Amino acid sequence: MLLVLIMMFNKNLEEKMEKKIIVVGVFVVDISVYSKNLPLPGQTIIGQNYIIGPGGKGSNQAVAIARAGGKVSLIARVGDDDFGKLGLRLYDEEGVNRKLLIVDKDERTGCATISIDENGMNSILVVPSSANGLTPEMIVNKKSSIKSSKTLITGFEIPLETAIQSLKIGREYNCLNILNPAPYVDVNKEIWSLADYVTPNEHEAFEITGIKVKNPEDAFEAGIKLCEMGSENVVITLGSLGAVTILNGKRGKHFLPPKVPGNVIDTVGAGDVFNGAFSLSITRGKSIEESVQFANLASSISVRRKGAALSSPIALEIEQNQTENLDWFYEI
Repeated sequence: MLLVLIMMFNKNLEEKMEKKIIVVGVFVVDISVYSKNLPLPGQTIIGQNYIIGPGGKGSNQAVAIARAGGKVSLIARVGDDDFGKLGLRLYDEEGVNRKLLIVDKDERTGCATISIDENGMNSILVVPSSANGLTPEMIVNKKSSIKSSKTLITGFEIPLETAIQSLKIGREYNCLNILNPAPYVDVNKEIWSLADYVTPNEHEAFEITGIKVKNPEDAFEAGIKLCEMGSENVVITLGSLGAVTILNGKRGKHFLPPKVPGNVIDTVGAGDVFNGAFSLSITRGKSIEESVQFANLASSISVRRKGAALSSPIALEIEQNQTENLDWFYEI
């Protein structure tokens, strides 16, 4: 009995001491349409179903962190409309701190249209709307919250100058800076040196480096080049091929996704789940290898259900898959 009480005390103490993560990103409402094939330019096809739900990379990452047991806040700009209210309800339900949200009464919340085929592959068009008005000055006004955080995550759905300002403030306060360069835009090389971890997928890695990534060997080459451009550490996600790590310009490891029951039905948001889980693990002091394994598992669970933010697994699901499957990850 005494041992049980001690374990409960230690768990409660760990929860109270959970280091905070801050995400600077976008909330949009996803309109996801499912069909056998993705339409070609100029082609009209009949779909099978559609879902309206919460999305936006930053928002998805924040929800993934909260569901996995992390303490997270989101800096984003939304409109005072039905779409924006959907986001506010989501954060209240999922445990994401929304005190840093900026609600603008004169603008509309963003929207994304997503087409998903029978293999779970997707194409996405995002209209950020109110999120385009997230300015560097607004981030400066949140400096005290960034200062009290352990980790900062941002990406390129917000204006580039705002992402850079966020990383600079994160660097000023010794945060672990994580940059998910999606969707990719042309940037000054300065930005890569502001991040401790850069996490592109294979398409973004190609756009950044000019190296076409078709397999893990290509990914290692692209990651090394990205380090030469100023990045400290790089994690390149490869969909069904898992992820590779490049540490301080040196080739790391290739991690295949774990074996998780069920079929892949929807890959929307899988990269966001990966980034959220990876960020949480790194924040908790785990190694980059352990964090990639953890993120691979979380994203592998998420693609076996529909939706973006709401496909994120909760902490108990991740723990069960870790303990029930001793071969839950593969390393090459």
